[in-house]
Amino acid sequence: MTHPTPAVLGRSLAALAVTAGLGLGVASVAGADSGHGHGRSHDNGGGGDHAAGYVMAMTATSLSVESPGGVTTTYTIGPATTYTLDGQTAAAALLVVGERVEVQTAPGSPTTATSVNIDLAEIHGLVLSVSGSTVLVIGPEGFTRTVQAGASTVVTSGGQASTLAALTPGASIVAQGTIDSTGTILDAVSIDVRAPEQQRPERIEGVVTALTPGTSVTISGDHGASTTLSLTSSTTYTEGPSTVPSTDLLVGEHVSITTAAGSATTAASIDIRPLRVRGSISAVGTGSFSVTSDGATTTVVVEPTTQVYEMGQLATAAVTFTVGEHVVAAGLPDATSPSTIDAQVIVVGGGEGWGLLGPGLGNLGNGSGNGQGNGQGDHHRGHQR
Repeated sequence: MTHPTPAVLGRSLAALAVTAGLGLGVASVAGADSGHGHGRSHDNGGGGDHAAGYVMAMTATSLSVESPGGVTTTYTIGPATTYTLDGQTAAAALLVVGERVEVQTAPGSPTTATSVNIDLAEIHGLVLSVSGSTVLVIGPEGFTRTVQAGASTVVTSGGQASTLAALTPGASIVAQGTIDSTGTILDAVSIDVRAPEQQRPERIEGVVTALTPGTSVTISGDHGASTTLSLTSSTTYTEGPSTVPSTDLLVGEHVSITTAAGSATTAASIDIRPLRVRGSISAVGTGSFSVTSDGATTTVVVEPTTQVYEMGQLATAAVTFTVGEHVVAAGLPDATSPSTIDAQVIVVGGGEGWGLLGPGLGNLGNGSGNGQGNGQGDHHRGHQR
């Protein structure tokens, strides 16, 4: 099949270059950065060494720590080993697999731990629900984390002393504490509730799996986490820089949703992203070709407005697609088939030298699997227009 000289792209190419930045408020369990992220270093004061990393395994007499560089070291621990939590004396029982630690070793014995400091883990996000002293927090990527408060948990709001009553759905919080023995719950040492003026909208990315127009949308993230958000008359819809009607949102589309400030479950805006497919051409037809990747086949419709790149350059003459050729294609779901995309951009060849589009297009080549859409209904796009 020969592709004609490309015309002006109907939908903005800029949408392809938007990366999946999560911004502030990402819900995650991670050790606080104490400045020792480069693994082992020498401690001139104590005569020994100290190293930072994450606890991978532990027994009553040993502790295995993986450095940021991926090197695992096993240290001997015993009754003489002391423990601190964020610099304060703590019980050894607080140390569990998954926590970030700094290990101080004995002079002349680089694998004997004289002291272990446990870094406080931290969770950012919006309160989804509160049940007693158990707080469920949702982050912009749609994952939820559990924070467990206790009698000794210090709660502040905007820097002022507060109580658990301040933890209401929609509140933006930063919780610090230790990871429990299951590795799934943060036992909070402190919880700070951001003042309303500090609260920022969250961003959630995923694929639309269910949709009730004007009421709700459910998306599934890269790791399968499912999130349902409310749609209102104020929700806006975009494709790149262009505002589009709400009817352009379909099941199967990849979206980036920004929540309303102070409401973790209400969509303020939805940006519809191109679908991506990467693989080898398995068949060529008239005005389209098939791409096979990981055993799945996607039909790529080549529009008059489709931009085709070869060797990182926009083709200015007809391009012939051939079976066996490696391609990366991005576009929108076709209204006629759930396994068809109307291509906006096609990159022919390997992943190097993709030129003017830079890293944004490079991300297309790192997409997962077949990337085909599940567009349903009357979606007036591509050659349907």
